[in-house]
Amino acid sequence: MEKYKAIVFDMDGTVLDTLDELTKSLNYVFARHGLPSMTQKAIRPCLGFGYDGFIDKAAPQAPEALRRMMTKEFIAYYSARCQTTTFPYPGIPQVLGRLKAAGYHMAIVSNKGQGAVSELHDEYFKDFVDFSLGETPMYRKKPAPDMVWEALKRLGCAKEDAIYVGDSEVDKQTADNAGLDAALVTWGFRDRDFLKSLQPTYLIDTREELGALFGV
Repeated sequence: MEKYKAIVFDMDGTVLDTLDELTKSLNYVFARHGLPSMTQKAIRPCLGFGYDGFIDKAAPQAPEALRRMMTKEFIAYYSARCQTTTFPYPGIPQVLGRLKAAGYHMAIVSNKGQGAVSELHDEYFKDFVDFSLGETPMYRKKPAPDMVWEALKRLGCAKEDAIYVGDSEVDKQTADNAGLDAALVTWGFRDRDFLKSLQPTYLIDTREELGALFGV
């Protein structure tokens, strides 16, 4: 689509299927503290809020001090295993390759820590995406627009010429706060009906539809 020159993607649940490893890592930490394990279905609504937010939503009844301890343990355990059962969604590398060939500028922004984001970028996306930004003290995490604006600055693109692609209410809020159109994909961490209720600019059900949105 000629309307856009740049595309900013969310990572988890949008271009990368991380649900299995996130679930395993969370349940490892919960087991250490005698908390019941959670299913993949149960943790899906907890994702997208960064590490602290993930633990807060997964264990809301736990004391604050325990939640912060579990966050540190989760980061350490997950960071050492973030590629174990994590892969791009089928068809995503092909779509990204066609987008790059068509001249689109692309970046990924994530509430996941920068260390894991950099590792996953280098493993799966460096051939397609210009760079990936993760959570650091330099920028407020999404839905604040900081990382999106930094990405657009590095890409040399105005917000009027860019679109944000994600899979959650956090992503819709991020796009709104940054002043970008929003495309929400339905294969990630939220249900289609919920995403539709957010009234994104585009609702995308398949990787083929994602490519078609941009004429590739």
